[in-house]
Amino acid sequence: MSFSLDVKRELSRIEDIAECCKRSELTGILRAGLTLRNTPEGLRLLFITENAPLSRRIFVLVKEIFRFDPGVDMKKTRRFKTRAVYQLDFSSLIGDQQGLLNDMGISINCDLGKIEYMNYKVEDRCCKRAFLRGGFLATGSISDPDKSYHLEVTFRSQLQADEFIEYLKEFGVEPRYILRKGYYLVYLKEGQEIVDFLNITGAHNALMSLENIRIMKEMRNQVNRIVNCETANLSKTVDASLRQTESIRFIQEHSDLDNLPKALHEIAVMRLENPDVSLTELGRMLDPPLSKSGVNHRLKRIEKIAESLGFNPRS
Repeated sequence: MSFSLDVKRELSRIEDIAECCKRSELTGILRAGLTLRNTPEGLRLLFITENAPLSRRIFVLVKEIFRFDPGVDMKKTRRFKTRAVYQLDFSSLIGDQQGLLNDMGISINCDLGKIEYMNYKVEDRCCKRAFLRGGFLATGSISDPDKSYHLEVTFRSQLQADEFIEYLKEFGVEPRYILRKGYYLVYLKEGQEIVDFLNITGAHNALMSLENIRIMKEMRNQVNRIVNCETANLSKTVDASLRQTESIRFIQEHSDLDNLPKALHEIAVMRLENPDVSLTELGRMLDPPLSKSGVNHRLKRIEKIAESLGFNPRS
């Protein structure tokens, strides 16, 4: 089961909501999800979904609010694999009962065979949550958070997209939208934005699952950053040690280490005997002990002496 389907099933099972919120949720669902089809029998106004809990929720909400019994038809489809598709028929609202649709800001233009949308204002904050939930239930999707963060809701008109964005912004979420193949896609790309959206719409179990995944991903990223940093530091240390020992051996072959000042001679011998230790450890071996910067300064002087004798250090 996909994460997107998990979220929708959780949202479809939310109970104990006020009558005004039920109406707003149903409005959000139908404004986003209704489709008009021209058939031999005439125009048919349908809501089509593969989500059984959503089809049941729509059926119950319509009966409770409008005292209207939409026809429900279940078909099997073999797209990718056999699935059940639920089709709720609202065609009887096209005629004399179109006032129910108009109350939701929906109008059926029979001459053009298209659905037209009017401004629809949601006043109460709780109803705005329900309206946003309905829009997502109808045409929304969310990617697997283990792979990426992406949530989108699809609309047929810019008017619908703008009102959805407006209500989201009232909750502090800043969505964006793009026009793709004639549809307006309102989307969120940040993990925190998606967490906020799930909280707004009431998908609290999905929210906790997403937060757990975000925490684990952040921990893995932090560990990787630490490992990469330590690996880079180790590589620098090894390169520096190799360069230092080569400089000392070059002096040994082309001159004599005994010609070095006592302080440099001491650190040169110590480095040859301990090529793998860090500068800090090397400083502790001296008597008296020397700081890391002091050890580094002396080794730099040795490298310059080697270069003056013709040593060409590795890049």
